[in-house]
Amino acid sequence: MKTESTQKKQGLRGGFKAEREFGFQIADRFPQLDLTEVDIEGAALIVHIDNPRTLNLSQLSRVLIGAARGGVKTAVIDFQGRNMAAALPLFNLWALVDENSELKKLLRVESLVRAA
Repeated sequence: MKTESTQKKQGLRGGFKAEREFGFQIADRFPQLDLTEVDIEGAALIVHIDNPRTLNLSQLSRVLIGAARGGVKTAVIDFQGRNMAAALPLFNLWALVDENSELKKLLRVESLVRAA
């Protein structure tokens, strides 16, 4: 039998846990969110992030692309332990993740060039 901490570690592979939810249930789960700019008619993807420093951006990008192929239009980012959450269109979140992933790669290259 798996303990709760074991399940939590397995669910947060890559530094996040993603789950699908019906859009109309987002307001019940996250009453503090402003949902005026997102589509709550269809499915939504809720991304729970435990620690942003351990976030694997390429893995998150793949999950977001898979969700978009499945018809998800809305994403909710939930920073666990900080009581912070934000709702935005899935494409906007993917664009931010992709931009930060590219920036991270460029910073690595820059540090290698400076070290040489």
